[in-house]
Amino acid sequence: MPDFFEELKRRKVMRVVVAYIIVGWLLIQIAETTFSPMGLPPWTLTLVIVLVVLGLPLAAILAWGFDITPEGIEKTSSSVAQVAIAGGPSIAVLPFPDMSAEKDQEHFCDGLTEELLNVLTRIPKLRVASRTSSFSFKGKETNLKEAAEKLQVAHILEGSVRKSGNKIRVTAQLIEAETDSHLWSETYDRELDDIFAIQDDIAAHILEALKFQLSANELLSPTTENPKAFEYFLRGQGYAIHGGSHDMALSVEMLQKAVDADPDFVRAWIFLAEQAAQKAIYHDKDEKWRLLADKAANRAMQLAPDRAESYAARAFAHSANDRFSESEVDLRKVIELDPTIARAYYYLGRAEWHQGKVEEATASFEKATEIDADDYESPLLLHTRYMANGDDANAYRVAVIGVERAEKILEDYPDNQRAYYLGSSGLLTLGQPDRAREWADRSLELNPDDGATRYNVACFYANVGDLDRALDLLENSVISRSWIQNDSDMDDLRELPRFKQIFDSLPE
Repeated sequence: MPDFFEELKRRKVMRVVVAYIIVGWLLIQIAETTFSPMGLPPWTLTLVIVLVVLGLPLAAILAWGFDITPEGIEKTSSSVAQVAIAGGPSIAVLPFPDMSAEKDQEHFCDGLTEELLNVLTRIPKLRVASRTSSFSFKGKETNLKEAAEKLQVAHILEGSVRKSGNKIRVTAQLIEAETDSHLWSETYDRELDDIFAIQDDIAAHILEALKFQLSANELLSPTTENPKAFEYFLRGQGYAIHGGSHDMALSVEMLQKAVDADPDFVRAWIFLAEQAAQKAIYHDKDEKWRLLADKAANRAMQLAPDRAESYAARAFAHSANDRFSESEVDLRKVIELDPTIARAYYYLGRAEWHQGKVEEATASFEKATEIDADDYESPLLLHTRYMANGDDANAYRVAVIGVERAEKILEDYPDNQRAYYLGSSGLLTLGQPDRAREWADRSLELNPDDGATRYNVACFYANVGDLDRALDLLENSVISRSWIQNDSDMDDLRELPRFKQIFDSLPE
């Protein structure tokens, strides 16, 4: 019986029944008050009462069987297990907390969690909850069954990390959410040099418990045998997850240490090229970031010329150096080699936009929005495009998607300034101007000197008609001439002398 009542609660049956009774009672009261003065026969009131009574079990049955969602009316899943059966085997990896006495291993823990996610996502027919969804539980007391319900998975991998000097203790356990039973658990007390073996052993036990087999060519190779280099790489991943300008610089620092420790560490070179390019594009005009992106990308291509990720690294470097046609060529090669790399479509859209290929960019951003459930940037950039075309229906559609995804990011990383400033434009379209202004101003509070933040908040103020504020923010921003030429958010500023002065000062 307790399980039955839990199921009633989960399906919101009791809520529907209570609401139905209240509405039904109100209908009867209205009928009783109005039918007689309207001259209706007495049997009409009886009919209303009978219909209300007969409708109660029907409402309960419908509530049990169906849910009303933003996508329409959908059949209710009966349990976590049945969701898993319907969608195939599924798992979520919850962030491993730092149990070290000094509490100084957060980014190492995040990087290890990210690496386990990367391994599991390579397994065919295993559905893995996205990093954004999984990391929303970071630092929170978690009821595993509720987490599984929210993430729509049947299994949860959780654990912890404790590090002291070169000693590391990693605990991990695989739980079947429906029964709250442990399918496997292990505690590893090892030297840090054994981090490769720990990671491989965790993955192997998960696969065994879920009845999967993974061939050698499907394994995610670390591409290094140097444990110190791999530790730096994990820390670099951990910093990158946070997304801010300062964290991005720390990520680059860790990745540089990784390749210094092992100059043949392919994955570190690839990630270093991406992070350095991101720093150059969004945060800092210093030429060193562009040069570093080129250096890292070229080294990745030397070491692994047949990998899709190497072409992606070179595409990032091309974009950082305003070589957008070359970036487009490399990104199309990435998609040809591995069409599952969802971010390739986002970066392809940016490369096309810079070249004035706005229609092609729209298609690429739509594709990125479709296949990457974590991508809030593509729908919010699409929103600007559709608004400029007067396509209100599509602008509203992608604004809803973009804002919802940005909110999920901000639940886990409340200091993500990019989610705030891109989301502010979507909130305007959704009819929430006060909240939009709060988001725009919040992004500036987080990093008032960041060029990309200043530019995008300038776009927001241009859209709300505060042109002087917009121009103030445009100064000392990281602005690409090719981007601003195609950015409709700047249209109200283009004829102003001060804007022309700013634009003319940009490098060709």
